[in-house]
Amino acid sequence: MYCVSEIPEPMYKDLMLPALMNCGSMKNSLVEMNLWINSGGAKSIIHKDAHNQLNCLLAGSKDWIFINNTHNDWIYQAEEIDGDQGGFSLVNPDSVNYKTFPLFAQVPWEYSTVHAGDCLYLPPRYYHRVKSTDRNFAVSFLFGTHSEFEMPECDQTTSTVSLNTAPVQWKYSGSGLMSMGNSDPTMIKEWFIEMFLEMTWGDVTDNVPMEDYIRFVIDDEGSIPYMKELFYKLLAEEMVLGDSEHVDRNMFDLISEDVWRKLTVAQSYDPSNDPNNEYFHIWKQDVVNILKDATYWGDVNKDQFVETYLKLDGSVRVARELFSKLTSDGETVTWYDVRDKDQIFDVFGQVHDRGDEEMWIRNQEVKRLAEEDLKQSIVDTKTEL
Repeated sequence: MYCVSEIPEPMYKDLMLPALMNCGSMKNSLVEMNLWINSGGAKSIIHKDAHNQLNCLLAGSKDWIFINNTHNDWIYQAEEIDGDQGGFSLVNPDSVNYKTFPLFAQVPWEYSTVHAGDCLYLPPRYYHRVKSTDRNFAVSFLFGTHSEFEMPECDQTTSTVSLNTAPVQWKYSGSGLMSMGNSDPTMIKEWFIEMFLEMTWGDVTDNVPMEDYIRFVIDDEGSIPYMKELFYKLLAEEMVLGDSEHVDRNMFDLISEDVWRKLTVAQSYDPSNDPNNEYFHIWKQDVVNILKDATYWGDVNKDQFVETYLKLDGSVRVARELFSKLTSDGETVTWYDVRDKDQIFDVFGQVHDRGDEEMWIRNQEVKRLAEEDLKQSIVDTKTEL
């Protein structure tokens, strides 16, 4: 058995936050708390994660291999949307094909075994591979990366505190969708502040017209299209109409953490974190073709239908939903069901039917929901200001 999950909030009271994470910048940088359970025999691929993390083992042991990300050119990283943050290597570390991946032979690596009671620090974007030979249980504390790191009174902080007192950015209630993998909201905030300081040449006491600031953010080449559109719409409509038509450095600190979190979700939406992920990566025509082939020589029942659909790396849930929409008699799906109900398959290939640029802009339904939620948050923030 292998399980990884965000730690459910009801369990926070049973876990302690290490003293070193209860002071200075660390205390306010906690992004996500994860739980790892392994019955033994599991091993990961070579990969890297976006955040700093402290991985603490409560039971068992784990073997770690580390590869500095300065050797990225020799790793043969798979192409991903978020390739500059997370990512994984195409190389199979258990059976390296040096003809296909010749540069991998030059990769230096480090090795460590951790045991119950040990905590291991892993820097962001640092390649690693984890292997378990026995049953183990671990928690990982993910925290953000900042250009400036303050540690006041950290040398005097020696006591642990219950995790339920820690200001964690992304929490999981224990049911429903998890927020695992979301970006650090403080990084989004820092980006907005950075744009402001560029306009004021670093003068934190200065202020700039709201319209000029919005225009500057929109023209920034590093900004993501949907964020530019959303930021312009919300701030122009909700904040420019307030008492102040200028942006100052203090405004960013007054905006609530909840608003920064929602801006982060809008900025970093990724289909792979969506329960309907397969609608993005499975082509409509592939679904139609494989079902027509399966039903060509006869009708298929639900179990046969699910087995066929799973060949596309889809889920049992979606297979069953698809079966219920296609079947005419409730028992089987025929070739004619597949042919005559073509519109049912329109939900597939949502990314493939658009250009690469649109993959970044997000689908229209996600934009609509995020916009409604964020607009209300900005209204609430304006009231606080």
